[in-house]
Amino acid sequence: MIELVLIGLLVLTAATLYIASQIKSVLLFDRICNAFLVFASLQALFALVSIYAGGNYTFMAVPFFLTYGPFKYYAVNSRINNQFSRKAVYVHFIPSFIFCFAYLIVNEFSSLNDYLPTYNNIMFLSVFVSMTSYSVWALLYDKDKNEHDNDPLARKLLNFSSVLVILVSTVSSVYLIKEFLNTDKVNPIIFSSILYLLALFMVAIAFRYKVYSFIAYIRSANDDFSKGTDEEEGNRLVESLSSHPQSISNNIIDVNTESKDVISLKNSPQKYAKSALNESMFEVYEEKLNYFFDDEKVYLDNDISLEVLAEKMKLSKHHLTQLFNVYIGENFNQYINKYRISYSCGLLQHNESEMTIEEVAFESGFNSKVSFNRHFKNIMGCTPSDYTKKEGVA
Repeated sequence: MIELVLIGLLVLTAATLYIASQIKSVLLFDRICNAFLVFASLQALFALVSIYAGGNYTFMAVPFFLTYGPFKYYAVNSRINNQFSRKAVYVHFIPSFIFCFAYLIVNEFSSLNDYLPTYNNIMFLSVFVSMTSYSVWALLYDKDKNEHDNDPLARKLLNFSSVLVILVSTVSSVYLIKEFLNTDKVNPIIFSSILYLLALFMVAIAFRYKVYSFIAYIRSANDDFSKGTDEEEGNRLVESLSSHPQSISNNIIDVNTESKDVISLKNSPQKYAKSALNESMFEVYEEKLNYFFDDEKVYLDNDISLEVLAEKMKLSKHHLTQLFNVYIGENFNQYINKYRISYSCGLLQHNESEMTIEEVAFESGFNSKVSFNRHFKNIMGCTPSDYTKKEGVA
């Protein structure tokens, strides 16, 4: 029975990790989830080896269930606060290694073998108490902080797993204590089977989350492909606007004001109905984006890219791509160039240090003068030199 559960656990973790490798998410929550999957697979493999080794080492892998609570603790923290404290890792994870070492000592010394049943009772009860405690904390903490939630599915799955763990652990603890009081011993096979089945259910929950993320990733890739024709139409629109520069007030664009000519999903909710992200998630992501552009001014970094920005925002690349293409209605380059050109206009208007056009280009985040001139003319309808003459700066 246990062997079949462990084999199923290995297969499911391998499948889930394969899906995760295709997504390549940079989110801290996803990385912790992946770490849990790797740990669960190693534990299952170690458990199989222990079982086939036989003797008193059959339940050698059980103490590592004490790490399941800490994994949930860090998963909840990363999702809400995006924090990971390396120093606290030892506090949360060291009990499992202490119990494992104690299990080894009790088995190695024949004089201590008589204490093995008592040790098993304490070990199983400690595991159930630990998993219950962390799950209760996760439910209470998550309920108090869910106003910052940007991934409803992750919250639902974490809450479901917490409720499942609490129910199973509570019932198992009561049964364990009852058996110990009545017979002075318990059958460790029963409780180890319960724990490995619980691990299988938790990995299945992680599998559900990864499948959801993978579907969102595929949809994003399809959106990027189909976006090509829309971008061509957008470029023609930009060229049309460029031929009528008078339509841009004072020849300066306001990056905080939406143009009526830009198709944005803020006014067309039906457009993102097929997206894996809902409107509230888009709004949270856009708020993060505004912070990095308006406050941090990441667009001034010459080496900024979609991948780098996604990592800074703690988002997956495909979610950030959806934010630009599906919700905002512009791709990454169009969006960042608006900010850069707006910033360069300010430099040209107040060019007290008499910067050259090339210096203005690099200060605005462009890698070359040629690229700066091209994008400036596309957006402003004139070259930077002509702009300075119009403004009477030159």
